[in-house]
Amino acid sequence: MINVVAVMLAVALCIGCETTQPVEPVPVDSTVAVHENVRADSSIGWIYYSVESGTIIPAQAANGSAWDVRMPYIQCCGRTKAIAVQLNSGGNGSGAVQGAVITGRFDNVGIVPSGTVFRLDAADNPVVPLPVLGANVFFLYDIASHTLRPSPDKVLLIKTSSGKVFKMQITSIYKDAIPNPTEESPIGFYHFRSAQIAQ
Repeated sequence: MINVVAVMLAVALCIGCETTQPVEPVPVDSTVAVHENVRADSSIGWIYYSVESGTIIPAQAANGSAWDVRMPYIQCCGRTKAIAVQLNSGGNGSGAVQGAVITGRFDNVGIVPSGTVFRLDAADNPVVPLPVLGANVFFLYDIASHTLRPSPDKVLLIKTSSGKVFKMQITSIYKDAIPNPTEESPIGFYHFRSAQIAQ
């Protein structure tokens, strides 16, 4: 009985109260496209991916604005120290895709963070950084095991040619996403996910 009275009193006191907290926009589309063990054909050299459709684009159809981001073929096995993830713009393709790498967790990114600067890709200044050692890297190089792991704290934001924004994260580059790969583990099997977010 005491709890019911307390609740009724709280409701009565709050009648007419106004909220001053800003309402955060919700994600445009919470559907996440997930892909596992996707490997590029060595003769083609790339995996072409459309974040808008959430699908892999066949190489023969990867012209114009059909794709948004591409991931390179990685020869197994051995020491891989750079992975050139590229957007369809600049010298990489004829599209107008822009991107930005932000610090955060994929599941927590629902809107474009304030201050995010999108830009076209460029060979001499790629959106996704090539270095794998130091701060602000997209892939982390483990010196002890000579393996690469995508940073769990980096998310690639992609603004497509149509102006929509998607978040993308590569979660593993090893076959079956084994948790503790070695230098001899089959590499070049991309595991990644993407979803549209609000602007």
